[in-house]
Parts: sequence; structure tokens; C-alpha cells
Amino acid sequence: MKSGIKLQRAFYALLLAIFTLSAISGCKRNENRERIARSVGAGSEILVVTQNTEQWQGLIGETLRTYFGQPQYGLPQDEPIYRLSNINLDKLSDMFKKHRNILAVELNPSISEAVVETRSDLWAKPQRVVKIIAPDPQSWISAFEQNQEGIKLLYDKAERERLLNILRPTANASVVEQIARNFGLKLIVPDGFFVAKQEPGFMWLRRETSELSYGIVIYSLPYRDTLDLDPRFLIGRRDSVMQRNIPGPVQGSFMSTEKEFVPARVINTTNYVTPFAAEMRGMWNVVGDFMAGPFLSYTFPDPRNGRLVTIEGFVYLPNKPKRDHLRQLEAILYSMSFVDPEAATR
Repeated sequence: MKSGIKLQRAFYALLLAIFTLSAISGCKRNENRERIARSVGAGSEILVVTQNTEQWQGLIGETLRTYFGQPQYGLPQDEPIYRLSNINLDKLSDMFKKHRNILAVELNPSISEAVVETRSDLWAKPQRVVKIIAPDPQSWISAFEQNQEGIKLLYDKAERERLLNILRPTANASVVEQIARNFGLKLIVPDGFFVAKQEPGFMWLRRETSELSYGIVIYSLPYRDTLDLDPRFLIGRRDSVMQRNIPGPVQGSFMSTEKEFVPARVINTTNYVTPFAAEMRGMWNVVGDFMAGPFLSYTFPDPRNGRLVTIEGFVYLPNKPKRDHLRQLEAILYSMSFVDPEAATR
């Protein structure tokens, strides 16, 4: 019971662990920051380090595979939110220590309650390491299940930071400046994107290859009250904006929001870069044609200008995995910050 009470505040416990461990090891890491190895590993992958094979094959491994293996919402084909790979502790060589996302399992009967620890850049950079220590398998599972959302958020953040480290040096200065002038926002838009359409309160950015199409859309409307963030209003507004501005390949066709196959899901979040935002995930389709794909958007109030701003990313890549492409767009959306639009013209 004592352990259960302490673990109820999952996300706050993780934050406390972050600050505590950072304070303990921060000075040492700063001294060695120039020498730390670059992390390795595929995107959207977590290396699970167990003490023995039984932990991975038993209930602990099953719990991890069930949670991280659940389909990422909003994709046309099932793709897990994270891929998992496994290694036993005695095989954790220097090479494996460089993996960018690590989740360590430890059972220690000498302790009385589970402990969740987390560190960044422990053996490599960028890197996120999470370790759960518990006296027995059931208490380990209980600790994970009560902290799983917070743990996922840490890995999500690490993935975005990794991607932005890659994308930031290639930012298209011209496109970044146009966004700042028109919306008073800064967005790290990498090279390859161009402005396909621009008018007051609306911008459509595109990146096209022979098989892949990325789209980023920014639009704003006056903000009246919290009812403007109602899911039905957000979906209806999206349909209206896309019908006016995003034409399909056939005369009279236009982009819309899928309502049946993968209906848009809207959740309120405080994990975006603004204090509050509505996150929408789902599928877009083209009315009058057969094109479709996933999209992700964030809608948030801009109190400086009394408006509601939406930033969206969408992907078109027929018959191929799309999760990691959408994650790249998510990283771009998370790069948003408010700027002085007049400064962009100086």
C-alpha cells in the first residue's frame, strides 16, 4: 500500500528523479561533455536491458511489449509507438551503452518498494535512460504501469530533440522568416520545403520527392472562448480551411478529414510548447480522389493577438510505413516559439 501511494504521482515522480539525478551527475557530465560518444540506434526504438532472459520472456517483457507495441493512433496501417529490442545486462557492452533510448529492468529483493530513475546523456548524447528497480516482478510491473505515460513522454521528447538536432542546421532561412512575418512564430523548417500558398492567416508549406510528400499548414482565426477548442469545432474548422486551400489532383477535389476509418482524435495537452494546446491526430483524405494519409496538429491560443493558431503536419506516402515520417513533422511542430514579427523584417 505504501508503495502504491507513492507511485500514484507518476509524472511528478519522474520529474523529481530527473532534477535529482541531474544535480548529482551534472558537474561530472559537464566536464566530459566534449568527450561523450554520439548515441546510436534506429529511430523510435528502445533497448530493454534485463538481468536475465526470463524477465524478457515473462510478464515484465509482455507488459512492455503490450504497452510500447500498441499501434500509433492515426496511421492507416498498424505501426507500434516504439520498437523494442532486448539484451541481458551481462551483454551490455560499450557499444550497446551508446543506444539513444534505454529502459533497464532490475529486481532486488532487498528493497521494500519500487524506484523509478531517469537520466539523460548517461553514456552517449543525446540519450534517455530509464531504470525501474523493484523487489519482485509484480511490483516492477505495477511501477511501470503507473509511470508508463510519463516514461513515454520522456522518450518522445528525446526523439524530438534528436530529430531537431539533425534538422536545425538545415533550416530554410527564407521560409522561417516568412512564417515569422506572417504569424509572429518561429518554426524550424528544414531545407527542401517551399511555400506553396500564402494569404493572410494561412500558409501551406510543401516538400516533394518522387515518392513522398510532406505538408505543413499554419492558420489562425480570432479566439473567442474555450468553446473554440471543442473537438467538433476544430474538426469542422479544419475541413473548412482545407477545402478552401488544399486542392486535390482532380478538378473539384479537395482535402478533408477522415470521419469513419480512422476518425480524428482530439486531446487537451499541457506537454506542447505552449501552456495549453489541443492535439489532433487522424487521417486526411481527398474528396473526389483516392489519396489519404496521416496528420497531426496542435491548436493553441495566441494571447498577444487574441487568436487561435493551428500548426499541422501531414504525410503522403502510399503503401509504406509512415510513423517515423510523422514523428519528423512532430519535431518540427514542437520547435514552435513566439517571436516579434517586426524583428523578422529588420
